[in-house]
Amino acid sequence: MRNISFVVIILALALGAQAMSLNEAISLAKQRSLSQESPRIDQRRVRGQLWQAWSNALPQIDGNIGYQRALRKGKIFFPNPETGELTPFELDQNNAVSAGVTLNQPLFTFGRISSGVKGAEAWMRSTDHAITQQDRQTEIDVMQRYWTVLMLRDVVAARELSLSVSDSALLRAERMRDVGLMSDYDVLRVRVQAQNQRPLLDQARSDLQIADLALKEYLGVPLDTTLSVDGNLTDYKIPVDQGLGVESLSNREDLAALRENTHAYQHLYIIYKNSRWPVLGGQLRYAWQWQDNDWEMNPRNENSAWYAGLNLSVPIWSSGAVSGKALEAKANWNRAQWTLAQAERGARLQLESASNSLATAQANESAARLAVELAEQARRIAQTKFSQGQITTLELDAAQLDELTARVSLADAAYRRLMAGAQLRLAQGLAPHTN
Repeated sequence: MRNISFVVIILALALGAQAMSLNEAISLAKQRSLSQESPRIDQRRVRGQLWQAWSNALPQIDGNIGYQRALRKGKIFFPNPETGELTPFELDQNNAVSAGVTLNQPLFTFGRISSGVKGAEAWMRSTDHAITQQDRQTEIDVMQRYWTVLMLRDVVAARELSLSVSDSALLRAERMRDVGLMSDYDVLRVRVQAQNQRPLLDQARSDLQIADLALKEYLGVPLDTTLSVDGNLTDYKIPVDQGLGVESLSNREDLAALRENTHAYQHLYIIYKNSRWPVLGGQLRYAWQWQDNDWEMNPRNENSAWYAGLNLSVPIWSSGAVSGKALEAKANWNRAQWTLAQAERGARLQLESASNSLATAQANESAARLAVELAEQARRIAQTKFSQGQITTLELDAAQLDELTARVSLADAAYRRLMAGAQLRLAQGLAPHTN
């Protein structure tokens, strides 16, 4: 099903049927991105460990079957009391088949089996939290790359318009110089202004191409696929509740994964710590045997038997191996606790930093929007004055370029505000993508 949806999206993109929306990009990344594989591989590994842990608590059944044919039979000789001659007696059978089934059941292990199951279950829950966290990280990674393409697309459009305005101003300046209305120095100033726009446009186009490739690579789409994105930055909103405090950290999947990981290491330590105690096990065995021989008294026979018993395994001396493993397991548990404590402190710092970044981004966007409004007003005034002959074309072009520069700054500010909002939601333990 995942492959079918991937093929449908790729065919739609190849045929140019429609642009890819942000929702489609996120859905595709969760199916195809290589970043999704690591936690899922860990989950499969831990699932195997969980099965192993449960197997230690359940009966173990072993079977065996064997066949033996006597190529040269062993014999013993008995003297005949009447004649004194030695009479041979065969010890082996022509054919012998034996089979058996043994059931072993641990009865008491001083908590080792239960700790193994609990530890494996904790690791399983940890991987579940890790997968959810990776899904959220994938969302924000796609959002960043997607919105970068949208922002740079607006930047390229603004740079292209800036170059067009500068080239038009240069043509007008050259005509005015030809009729004696402008000096060579003024024309040179216009030419320098126009030339300064070209590196900015080239850089913007290069950045857009790189951003487009980065988005394709993350989505797992072939890099030669024609990919177009849909919408504008102004179309996206990130609802954020800035009133959420440190209590929101309980919702974070990464911290929950580390907590479960700590519990798993704790149970692992219990296993090794209790390895110094005996293990009581029970055994039930069934044996069956069939023989074929040339003995006149019983040429064929078949027999079966049942056995039951208890086994107490007592560790006496391991030359420090058991204590060493217990010490290592305790150190791993302590490291997991330390890692969790560090992550919780880092999460608080990340929450505060993300909140401050969002407030700064919102203020910068408001300032950039005001700058655009002022630049528009200045350009309209410049157009009016130019029509009345009060300013030159250089001053009019400068007003137009100022407006385009302000729009580029607004696009960047909008992008940073969206990303800051998404980062804050992630720091609060919420999914960054809300659509």
